[in-house]
Amino acid sequence: MYKNPLKEKLQQQVPISGCMVQACVPSIVEICGLAGFDFVFLDAEHGAISPKDCEELVRAAEVRQTIPLVRVPNAQPDTILRFLDIGAMGIILPGISTRQEAEQAVRAVKYYPQGMRGLNAVRASDFGMTKPLSEYVQEANKETIVLTIIENTVAIDNLADILAVDGIDGAILGTGDLSQSLGVPGQGKHQKVLAATRQFIEVGLASGKPVGTVVRPGESVQEYLDMGLTLLITSANSLFGSAAKSFASAVRKK
Repeated sequence: MYKNPLKEKLQQQVPISGCMVQACVPSIVEICGLAGFDFVFLDAEHGAISPKDCEELVRAAEVRQTIPLVRVPNAQPDTILRFLDIGAMGIILPGISTRQEAEQAVRAVKYYPQGMRGLNAVRASDFGMTKPLSEYVQEANKETIVLTIIENTVAIDNLADILAVDGIDGAILGTGDLSQSLGVPGQGKHQKVLAATRQFIEVGLASGKPVGTVVRPGESVQEYLDMGLTLLITSANSLFGSAAKSFASAVRKK
């Protein structure tokens, strides 16, 4: 465990950039770090990333000084434990819709007295070789990040209560699943989705905690910054796809 500079940036609510990685390609994580991303969003929910794969990606992030956060496939304590034990510096929670669910997830992330995470001499604790586990526990509770994805109408309505939970560091709007929850799947610019987005931003900013979203191709980073969002995420697939199409198109035109 090491001091997590992303934690301080979240608390200061300065703009933060993240890149989603959905496959076990450590060099992509290194490139994200070299490019200047504050964190990598290792997607073990929609991506084909196991805890074993994730350990390699976490190492790559550490080499290039970017912070590895993992979107876990679910918020069950045993799932969260496996991804934290390999050295992830934070968890991104899917499917959190109520204050109670947020509190339960935080308890799974944190050690006693804030939580109930299982303790062992694992990679996250330097295998117990560098300091007593009693010191590591205190550091981990302080430095580990917990973000939640808001992706349905129930979560939107409960956002203030979710963000009020001690241990939740911020929230990310997931417009894909939100559009489904609103009955307009895949229509991110539908009026229902836009109205829910405005509610998310208004409540999120009022909470005093950082909120953000995924910036889709063709969308403006500056527009989201002007709205007050500070957690802005893109994806490696999106960046590569956009640049690849542009390059191939330019060649064809010749």
